[in-house]
Amino acid sequence: MITYHIVHHVSGRIRLKVPFIQKLILLNFKNIPEHIKNFSFISIPPGITDIKPNPLTGSLVIHYEPDEVNIMEFIQSAIDSIASNEEIQKLLKK
Repeated sequence: MITYHIVHHVSGRIRLKVPFIQKLILLNFKNIPEHIKNFSFISIPPGITDIKPNPLTGSLVIHYEPDEVNIMEFIQSAIDSIASNEEIQKLLKK
């Protein structure tokens, strides 16, 4: 299960604490595929302008256009994508 909580949110920018991201460091970050590190396997809808994961802090900052995307729906969809990704599940079992 991938957990998260909102650290800070203003319209257009949200910072999440996602412990899984920090766990990537413990799993030998160098050997993790680039598309897992940068979450490029997640479908990004119009309105999301930038996503920055920080494995050192376990945080994720998302910049978005409030009028174009429901950020909470996107976050839930992204978390579901992470949780159902087979490569990630294998990493978590190590």
